[in-house]
Amino acid sequence: MPRTQEFDRSEVLDKALNVFWSDGYEASSISKLLSVMDLNRGSLYLAFRDKSTLFKEVLGQYFQGCLTALFIPTLVEIDDPALALREFFYRGFLCSDVETSFKGCLLFNTVSELSNTNPEIAGEANDYLLQLRDMFLQRLLEAKAMGMIDHRKDIDNQADFLLGILAGLRLQCKMGFDHEALKNTIDIVLDSIFYKENKSKKH
Repeated sequence: MPRTQEFDRSEVLDKALNVFWSDGYEASSISKLLSVMDLNRGSLYLAFRDKSTLFKEVLGQYFQGCLTALFIPTLVEIDDPALALREFFYRGFLCSDVETSFKGCLLFNTVSELSNTNPEIAGEANDYLLQLRDMFLQRLLEAKAMGMIDHRKDIDNQADFLLGILAGLRLQCKMGFDHEALKNTIDIVLDSIFYKENKSKKH
């Protein structure tokens, strides 16, 4: 009979996440993962089969964490679509700590690192980012239907634009841009999409 797992899978995945997030996929050695996850080699391979499978599961848990902490509270639960998108960017970039901002988004990092060398894993990260892009699209469609966006604007293009801006903001964080500079970028972008009277007065 296979041995029963004697560890909290979610907790172990979080430990692995810290390694992958800090070092990248390729530079994260099995020996370092074993040390940080506090597992022996046999337990790791029994539970996750290999490094690639482990990383895919880490990506999934990371995305679910993003959904719970940021995507759903802003892009789903805020009724006003213009405010929802502004809050998504404000909370994502103006409320994060320096270390997290510098490490960037694991999904973007993965696409950037592995798109040429490991397209399978990069594709999984890309799929998660496209789910986020679809969330942008739904709120933009709502906003356009409510008269918050010029009817001549192509909403698919605007959703792509926001995903690109998200990547650019992540890079600005790594470059050390402060919150004021990040907020200016966010406001310029969103003010170019929405009529200005829809701008949040909260910040």
